[in-house]
Amino acid sequence: MPKAKQYVDQSMSSVQSTVNTLQQALNAAEKPDNKNKIQQAINSLNSASQQLSGYQD
Repeated sequence: MPKAKQYVDQSMSSVQSTVNTLQQALNAAEKPDNKNKIQQAINSLNSASQQLSGYQD
């Protein structure tokens, strides 16, 4: 069974992929309100990734 660290690493990869996709959505969005919502989501995911990067197994 994989260690928790493997799950954390996999999650960080998924988060980065999601951020990249949201970045494309941000570029395509037209309404400022929608841009703000997407940017907030990106910021939250980046914060989560930062917290996970400190994980030690």
